[in-house]
Amino acid sequence: MSQVFASFQARALSLWRRRSVNLTARVSVLLAIVWWLAARLDVAQAARLLAAANPLYILGMMAAALFFGCLGGLKIWTLLRALSRVSLWRTIPYFFVASSIGTFTPAALGDFSLAAFLQREQTPLHSGLAVVLIDRFITLSLYILLFLPLTLTLYLNHIAWLWIPVLYFCAGATALLLNLSARARAAVRTRLVTRYMPRAYDFLQTCSRLMRAHPLALLANVSVGIMRCVVAGLVVWLALSAVGVKAPFVGVVNVANALSVINLVPISFGGLGVYEGGGVVLFEALGLNALAVLAALLLQRAYVVVSSGAILGGYMLFVAWRRRAALRQARAI
Repeated sequence: MSQVFASFQARALSLWRRRSVNLTARVSVLLAIVWWLAARLDVAQAARLLAAANPLYILGMMAAALFFGCLGGLKIWTLLRALSRVSLWRTIPYFFVASSIGTFTPAALGDFSLAAFLQREQTPLHSGLAVVLIDRFITLSLYILLFLPLTLTLYLNHIAWLWIPVLYFCAGATALLLNLSARARAAVRTRLVTRYMPRAYDFLQTCSRLMRAHPLALLANVSVGIMRCVVAGLVVWLALSAVGVKAPFVGVVNVANALSVINLVPISFGGLGVYEGGGVVLFEALGLNALAVLAALLLQRAYVVVSSGAILGGYMLFVAWRRRAALRQARAI
């Protein structure tokens, strides 16, 4: 018994140390970016610009952000319906709650929360995780293959950096072609998965089947994803317009989605600080006023934080109400 307890204690201590290092690194990155922005820009002036923002554009930004979230739920559902009969009108609220969780925590926790919510709709956990992972992969592919090359070409005026999307495309195409081969799938299953990752077998099998047997679902996901990328640019364009910045819409769409690649790097909390700092650098290179850009991105961040907090608060109140109702019903019986 003492050996079991010692082993458990060692694992818990190791996990605590890893999480402490991760938390320290994320906080350090956030503080470094805040210090850099405060030293480089007049934050007080940015706050004044924020306070004087045009309310009509703010309302437009909020409406566009709401539509952006609905498209996220629809995008997940295009893949999910290929595996289970889940209502779109149940998927979208789940997506909003999971995204709100991801605002205050690492994005992976939000993704796992969505898969956990989908279990309530008789979707196995491995299927939900497979859908979320493939949706993430398609979203990242759109960023890297479409918007990152355009942004790099726009700022660097050179095509040398295009090796990044080319290499990514070749790797993705190779993986998809291998997945079509029964012999390659069998080799991966017997030599790699069953030997080294047996617990991930159902999850990887679902990923393989979804990519191989449901091309129309993948096409629908890509189509909704492109629309969502445009709406993401619209949200940022409206935020910039709210603080008086006139920016080219196409350029804003490119930069907003290129920033999303940085957002996916797990070095901060929900992209906090990284998104704003990267946006200041890229939009300033586009010829926009850095101070006004910071004010616009802070406006967008404030909306995300407030709306996510409201969604999580409403969800917690709903869960508490459901529990009280169930308790009253049980007592009545």
